[in-house]
Amino acid sequence: MAKLGGPLDEFIDMSLLECLNQDEAYPATNAFSGDDAYLASDKGVDSELLVKVQFRQPIKLSGIKILAGPEDATAPQSIKVFQGKDHIGFAEAGDEEPTQELVLEPESVQRDGVMLPMRFVKFQCVRSLQIYFPDSGNDQTQVKRIQFFGEPAEKMDMKEWKPLKC
Repeated sequence: MAKLGGPLDEFIDMSLLECLNQDEAYPATNAFSGDDAYLASDKGVDSELLVKVQFRQPIKLSGIKILAGPEDATAPQSIKVFQGKDHIGFAEAGDEEPTQELVLEPESVQRDGVMLPMRFVKFQCVRSLQIYFPDSGNDQTQVKRIQFFGEPAEKMDMKEWKPLKC
């Protein structure tokens, strides 16, 4: 099995984070903050969520951790992870074959959660991910934390690169 690597929080471009069907009072940025805030779907629509994440540089993804929100009945039951489908919508996410699909057991999304390994060979040069939380049959889906694990595909962060002046 491939090495899991460390957290990739610093490589997420928060300015490009997008989520379809989020409750505006509980936006997607909450799921990446690490505090007690959480992401929630719009109760007035349904419990589906589609989170679109862009990275500042290509990464090698080896694991993902999903933590449920404060209410047990709103925990996600599964996710579909797509790579590089920046303009995917709910219809495509529901019908198309994902890069990887994960079933979320109740114990894996509670408290500190469990890092779920990804098929490392399929996620070698990731620039964007789309995470689809299908309708769980509940009024709402709540996600306290989404965290990615792996390593940069390139060892230099181009955002911090500065040319030398000779």
